[in-house]
Amino acid sequence: MRETYASLSSFVDLLLWRDGGQRHARRNAWRSMVVDNNRARERSEAAAAVAATAASGGPVSSSHGTHAEGRRIL
Repeated sequence: MRETYASLSSFVDLLLWRDGGQRHARRNAWRSMVVDNNRARERSEAAAAVAATAASGGPVSSSHGTHAEGRRIL
């Protein structure tokens, strides 16, 4: 029964979208490219922030402080 629905829906898709789904595939490819570019930009910004922190002379202290500051996280 599911095979009938699948073939029927693919036939309807073919009738409605004569490009055979190419437009949808291109749209998906474009969206994934945009998402990948955003992730790459975020990774680059994070790497630059880590490098800047390391170059400034030490780790960023958290809101809890560090052991060197005399506070301990329990």
